Amino acid sequence: MDDEDADFETAIKRELLEETGYEFESFEYLGKTCANPSTNNNWMHMFLARGGKKTSDQNLDANEEIHVELMDLEAFKEKFRNNEFIQSMHVTCMLYALIKLGELKV
Repeated sequence: MDDEDADFETAIKRELLEETGYEFESFEYLGKTCANPSTNNNWMHMFLARGGKKTSDQNLDANEEIHVELMDLEAFKEKFRNNEFIQSMHVTCMLYALIKLGELKV
């Protein structure tokens, strides 16, 4: 991870705390992706966060509505297999996280 990536790690720590109320022990950079590089120039930087612990309430912006749902890995994988996650950039990150966790062989 280079210096630029370290700034993204700072941002993801802050955003996860604000949006979920959880702090994490470690972050692993999974890479970056773009929804459509032919029409967009923005990147989504992906991280695998581990060791989450609820330390505060959510601190959402006025236009945010985020529901945190905890589940074990097997329940998550079942939802993944059943195509229950529909946002493509989120699914991409989940795919890379499953690979990093050794839960999906490529």
